[in-house]
Amino acid sequence: MADQILTYPHGIKYKSIGWANQVKQGTGNSIPCNDELTAGTSIYTDSNSGKWWADGSGNLTYSFSSANNHPFNQSAGGTDQRGVHFWLESKSNQTWDKWFDIGAEGGKSSGTSMNSGARSSWLREVTAIWFLFNGHTTYESQGCYAKVAKVGLRYRDPNGKIQIYECTENIGDLALGTLVRGSGKYMFGYAVPSNKRATICRNDYRFLGARIQIQLQKTNGTISRTICGGCTGIRFGLGENPTGTYNETNKRALVGRGNLTWNEFNADNNDDKLWLETR
Repeated sequence: MADQILTYPHGIKYKSIGWANQVKQGTGNSIPCNDELTAGTSIYTDSNSGKWWADGSGNLTYSFSSANNHPFNQSAGGTDQRGVHFWLESKSNQTWDKWFDIGAEGGKSSGTSMNSGARSSWLREVTAIWFLFNGHTTYESQGCYAKVAKVGLRYRDPNGKIQIYECTENIGDLALGTLVRGSGKYMFGYAVPSNKRATICRNDYRFLGARIQIQLQKTNGTISRTICGGCTGIRFGLGENPTGTYNETNKRALVGRGNLTWNEFNADNNDDKLWLETR
């Protein structure tokens, strides 16, 4: 197979079909942030992005070596493929939340100084997040559902501080808070507000990773049931207007490998900052 340079659609939507053909398979550091994940265990308020909910309940399952549980694997097929997923079994009628960070400096807040050993591709102009959301293995009655409750993007700002911005503009098929369950996968796409996109794109904001909050709910019945919400094929949109129609002839962003330390990337005499991910 011919080499394929890792690219991301710039300023355009992802298609609802043909997901796996739009960008390179997201394994082996071929995504623009490092392959690490940090789970939240408590309610947390960030100065930029507000409150993120987690109460320590349930399980967060993922793997950076198994395709079915890989956050960046973009295959749309199969209910065994749940990606990174939050799940539990309960007979209680209530809601449960879990937020988690993907990429370097997980769990840290806006305004915190970034560790110079943090790893990323340090891609600029990342302004949107896309993924396929699923409710696989969720019991299909008794008010059992999963939803995406909140999403944000994390950056290194020009002063070396971490900044987290909530994504509030819907650019995909699945609206924030839509309840799902069963065998389907649904296209989720959200961007940071337009005024934040201008700030990010016109200044030296470098991409660190994403923050996602999933909510599970059960509202009817007394028998213990399984509830699950998962994200696969996580991808990112670029530019000040990541909302147009997908077009295969539109421009792409050339992206470096996703596991370069900031010190390596920022060194004037180090050619590592120019390494590209290919296959």
